[in-house]
Amino acid sequence: MKKIAKENYWELAVFLMDYHSGQWSRGYRLLCRLNPEGFSSALCEELRESETYQWLVENYANRV
Repeated sequence: MKKIAKENYWELAVFLMDYHSGQWSRGYRLLCRLNPEGFSSALCEELRESETYQWLVENYANRV
């Protein structure tokens, strides 16, 4: 498993916003802990194009 650096936590937050499987899922709990407030749609789109986000999608899209 690849360790995600602190500076990439926002990519993780956007990934969890996109792929969590409901309010009671592990992905949703992680998203709440990251507490990503104030994300603009432009910032989310930029983060979705990052290498870390793409890696998360490829490896964990069906597991959160």
